[in-house]
Amino acid sequence: MFGKRKKEPQSEINIQRNVSHTVVRTVPEIITCKYSATGNRKYQQDAVYVSGSKKIAANRKTRVMAAVCDGMGGMADGEKASRTAITMLKDGFEKIEKDPNVNIPLFFQSGIKAIDKVIHDFHEEGEKGSGTTMVAVITEENRLYWASVGDSRIYLLRGDEIKLVTRDHNYYLRLMQMVENGSMTKEEAMRHRQKEALISFLGIGNVKLMDVIDKPFEMQTGDMVLLCSDGVTKTLSKDRIKMILKNDAVSMQKKAEILVEAAVRENTHSQDNTSVALLQYIETVSYTHLTLPTTPY
Repeated sequence: MFGKRKKEPQSEINIQRNVSHTVVRTVPEIITCKYSATGNRKYQQDAVYVSGSKKIAANRKTRVMAAVCDGMGGMADGEKASRTAITMLKDGFEKIEKDPNVNIPLFFQSGIKAIDKVIHDFHEEGEKGSGTTMVAVITEENRLYWASVGDSRIYLLRGDEIKLVTRDHNYYLRLMQMVENGSMTKEEAMRHRQKEALISFLGIGNVKLMDVIDKPFEMQTGDMVLLCSDGVTKTLSKDRIKMILKNDAVSMQKKAEILVEAAVRENTHSQDNTSVALLQYIETVSYTHLTLPTTPY
């Protein structure tokens, strides 16, 4: 009775203990927005398109497109030209958006030629014709492709640095060639009255001068891409643009609005149509708490 207690037999019932696990996932996303204003012009000759913001899927290619077109003032049907360019580019993108094997640089090159021909054919007897500039980007996951014709621009903001990634297709390019071969000084080039005259645009007919990158730029989380018509860049400095984009106290949409409204407000005498499209690549961290049973014993 007072001896060593006999060991009880182990229960045949399996006992499970719950263990909590936290699963951390990184969710990449492209955020998009746009904004446009007429300025003090009678007509809106800018046209802007952005596809909707998207979370990047792990099992298929996810693409987003944005474009800004600036119908050429002083030419017939500039509004028609810019809207035609946007419509054709949008329709083309919707056809290749989910194609796993599409060549994006080739898509841009063939699209530019097709749009150029259609707009060139708007020509009516006795009119100068129609034209529009174009900048466009397509993201594929975190890879950025871009194309440019004319003098609308694309900027990339990364951290504290903002970089212009396009060049203006205007007579200044020709003047710089003259500077390089010694037939003109840089000071003379800067004073030239025609330095901002476009030498390439959609509608010129058989367009040859276009910039389309062959290899995509790899974006990092937080990178922001700005597409804009010259209504922004002829009024706001690059530093001013950077300051607005870096304002983390406001949303992406508000940044777009502030950019356009600042340009309109600061150039009240001859402010052109002003338009922007914004994209940002972000990677947000998602936490999921799971409660899983241990191995039974």
